[in-house]
Amino acid sequence: MQKKDCFLVGTVFKLHGYKGDVNIYNDDDILFDFSELDYFLIEQKNELIPYFILRARPTKPNVVLVSFENVDSEKEALKILKRKVYLPKDWLPETDENEITEKKLIGLSVIDKKFGNLGKVAYINSQSAQQLIYAEKNGKEFCFPFHDQFVKRIDIKKGIMEVEIPKELIDLN
Repeated sequence: MQKKDCFLVGTVFKLHGYKGDVNIYNDDDILFDFSELDYFLIEQKNELIPYFILRARPTKPNVVLVSFENVDSEKEALKILKRKVYLPKDWLPETDENEITEKKLIGLSVIDKKFGNLGKVAYINSQSAQQLIYAEKNGKEFCFPFHDQFVKRIDIKKGIMEVEIPKELIDLN
């Protein structure tokens, strides 16, 4: 499965105990029925690898405790620590059609008024002080703040995000 068909759930941010359990930080505290999830997709070497779930339950707001098949030791859990966690887009819970959520922005074409097509929105980092939009084109990635100064218009139906980004910011990445 490709990233463009998925949305970022969060990050494996901490080990839990010594038997391979991990805590996943759920970026947007998306509510799932974890008993119905079969797997999470974990990014490794720019590929999404399915990890099948034995048990998953929320422990705190934005935190999910997960036990995976074949991850039964601290050594195995360390291999997925700090990795990004995804799910297929069609597993997203239903939301108000007019509400613009971060998940709806994934995959939008980023069109700059001066520079044209800058790529597609790959993911949004909400874990920093300022939300950052990461766009990708031809394997190259750059980011810019999710702010009215840069993001001028979003049209979910057309699949575009119109922006005005200074060349220096594009080149900085």
